[in-house]
Amino acid sequence: MKRLYKRIIIILSVFILITAASGYLIYNAYSGLNRQLVTRTALLLSRAVEDALRNTADKSLDKLTYSEKKRLRALMNNMTTESGSIIHILLINTKMKILLSSDQKIEGRQYKSSVELANLLSNQPLVLEKTWEGGIKVLDVILPLTNTENEIFGYLRLVLSRGGVSGFYKDLPVFFIPVIILFGLLLIFTFYLAGRAYRTPLESIKNMASQLKKGDYSYRIDYARNDEFTSAFEQLNKTIEKVGILDESYKQAAKRISTLLKAVDESIVVLDHTESVSSFNEAALRFFHTPAEESFSKYFTSVLSENPELRALIREAKQTGQGIQKRDLTLWLPDGREVFTQLSLQLYLESEGAASCLLSFKDIYSLQELQNNLNRSMKFGVIAGLASSISHEIKNPLSSMAIHAEILNSRLSKIALPDDIKIKKSLEVLQNEVKRLNRITSQFFNLARVKQADLSLINLNAVVKDVLFLIQQQSIERNIQLKSNLDTNIDFIYGDPDQLKQVFLNILLNAFQAIDQNGAVRVTTKQEDRRVIAEIEDNGAGMSEAVQQHVFDLYFTTKQDGGGIGLAVSRNILQAHEGRISFTSMPGKGTKFILDFPRKEKTTQINIPAFKNR
Repeated sequence: MKRLYKRIIIILSVFILITAASGYLIYNAYSGLNRQLVTRTALLLSRAVEDALRNTADKSLDKLTYSEKKRLRALMNNMTTESGSIIHILLINTKMKILLSSDQKIEGRQYKSSVELANLLSNQPLVLEKTWEGGIKVLDVILPLTNTENEIFGYLRLVLSRGGVSGFYKDLPVFFIPVIILFGLLLIFTFYLAGRAYRTPLESIKNMASQLKKGDYSYRIDYARNDEFTSAFEQLNKTIEKVGILDESYKQAAKRISTLLKAVDESIVVLDHTESVSSFNEAALRFFHTPAEESFSKYFTSVLSENPELRALIREAKQTGQGIQKRDLTLWLPDGREVFTQLSLQLYLESEGAASCLLSFKDIYSLQELQNNLNRSMKFGVIAGLASSISHEIKNPLSSMAIHAEILNSRLSKIALPDDIKIKKSLEVLQNEVKRLNRITSQFFNLARVKQADLSLINLNAVVKDVLFLIQQQSIERNIQLKSNLDTNIDFIYGDPDQLKQVFLNILLNAFQAIDQNGAVRVTTKQEDRRVIAEIEDNGAGMSEAVQQHVFDLYFTTKQDGGGIGLAVSRNILQAHEGRISFTSMPGKGTKFILDFPRKEKTTQINIPAFKNR
């Protein structure tokens, strides 16, 4: 609307300038015409006076008699008047002497001025504009008088009032100016009507553009008139309807893509042709450790600036038009961390041939952990297949040995034999070793066997308190401070109390052995988001990097009398509870184990029919 008004004002201004220029030219032309008309009128009036005097003056003026002069003078006086058109009439002879005049006082005077003489000696009629004292504008008309033989015998000079002669013509501007004003007003009114006629359609278009900018594709132009805009607005409404359908489809597609990106565990970042982030998933936020207060787009720009190798790979791929498959890369993050990743890059073309790229990042440590888990699963699968037969083959001889050792010990107690003390001690050792072998076999069988956890609603704090009570005496004997910080507001979980007690006992006893004497162990429970967490932290010897890589491996141990089964069993129990077990350790500073359980409503096993029937 504003632009339209500006254009109207510009057009109107140009029109006014053209009109003013045209008026100026017309006025100049009119002024010239007016001067010509005044001159012609003065000459006509002079000719009329000449005709009136001709009958008397058509002879030498010097030969006029007194009576003729008197009659001519009277005629001149009748023609002249101070308020009329003719002010003075003079008859001048060829000697430039005034013979007769309507003013008798100047008769007999002779012209001597060279200017006057030059004007009088002209053989052509002259009309001169002069201004008298007092600002009176007059016309000085000089006519040469000729006889029948075209001989000049004198001059007729008339002094005319210019206002009287041009009185008729001076009324023309009074008529001309209102006409121009009326024409200008008419043009302005025409522009106003035109602007008013287009204002409603333009307002409709403006409102439509405003609504579309807000993303409201339900807006329709309501145009009640039936003119040249009607069909155009109908087509616009249909187009807006189609755009609304396309926009809704786009939103649904974008929503599906966003859902898919969230479901993908890989870190995905999409860059446009300017290397700016156009899309990403939540896994990318976690992978790059993006600060919560900073936008990922800005943060990833910092990542690119910190990693020229990554930027070079992106630009190389764009130049060659070929993607990248599984390229191992070390990335430096703005906070100083480094992450080892496996990069894949796919290119796709946008409009006008611009190339965008999709970057996929995989954590190499996670891949290695998955591979390790797969290897463990395969190992446990083999063990599970052999466990039953091995247990049967070992337990039967062990049971027989235990029975016969008991019988032999009972019989020898009734017979007096030399060195019976040594014999009894040997039998006791034999019985203990049989029991130890039987215990190892049972642990091995429990590890390999897939056992369904007997889950029920429990409070993790209660399990921790029972375990702390069991090991309290041992902590006193070792002079180990046993501390606890249990959050009373943690949620219930689904769990098997006996199995969880075994897990806590395994970890706590390992902590005692790592401390040996004079240390401290702290047990903490807390709740974070959807998880219930227990932490067991000691200030013992800690673990080296080599030990940390194998800490959950079956039969791996650093103790001389250890079996290397406890932590492997503990991890199996946590997995059966849909939990996670992890740790952090620094040599010489201690170790912290983290047990992570889902809250009761997040445990998927509660949907199993067996649990519903309990």
